[in-house]
Amino acid sequence: MALFSIPELREETRKRPIVAIAHSNLGPGDATFHLDQWAMELMAYARALQYPIIDIGGADLVYDRMTKILTETKPALLVNFSHGCKTYLIGNDGRCSLTRGQEDVDSCGVCGMPSNLKSISGTAIIAYSCNSAYQLGKCAITYGAPMYVGFTDNLLVVSDRFGTQNLFKDSLLPLAKRILEGWNIGAAVEATRTDLLNYTKTYKPVELISVPMWYNKKYLTLLGDSNWKLI
Repeated sequence: MALFSIPELREETRKRPIVAIAHSNLGPGDATFHLDQWAMELMAYARALQYPIIDIGGADLVYDRMTKILTETKPALLVNFSHGCKTYLIGNDGRCSLTRGQEDVDSCGVCGMPSNLKSISGTAIIAYSCNSAYQLGKCAITYGAPMYVGFTDNLLVVSDRFGTQNLFKDSLLPLAKRILEGWNIGAAVEATRTDLLNYTKTYKPVELISVPMWYNKKYLTLLGDSNWKLI
């Protein structure tokens, strides 16, 4: 549900650029359960910094609604927390939410919907999602996204009753927070890679933590303008 009407957003954007946060939650047994918590924390952080927020969750995280919201509000930044494929991001209905409109042979199959990448022209994207930087990110740049940060392979998060999942949040979520604070994207990505490397070294004896941290560092990818800044 959007938190601002369109006229209110036009007024607010004069003060701070609009940030859209898309998030999925498919239940405690799914990785999106944790990603949704990351999204909630980022929304609270953005509100504290007085950004106008577009909340694209629940019934809004589907192809038609996401396309309409992005087209009408034109956010400066979209941060996505959901499953992803090489050619599209996945919505709450298990189908594509943002897609290049072509077959994804190696991971998720056919999206079945035409490309809606025109909706993100001028919108920078950070995708906490598997695989999407591999092909979707490149297409997003072609369609006018100034930059795209995502993963060219799986995004790995280990979860257990000891709270190990929080180590992954603490190593990855600061990337988006740094952008809200005014960092340029190149510096924010490099700082995140350093964080991931430090976690890898710190937890080297614990392969269940160190290997996924190293994996995330290896496949974290920046496409487009490395000097892009939100503010």
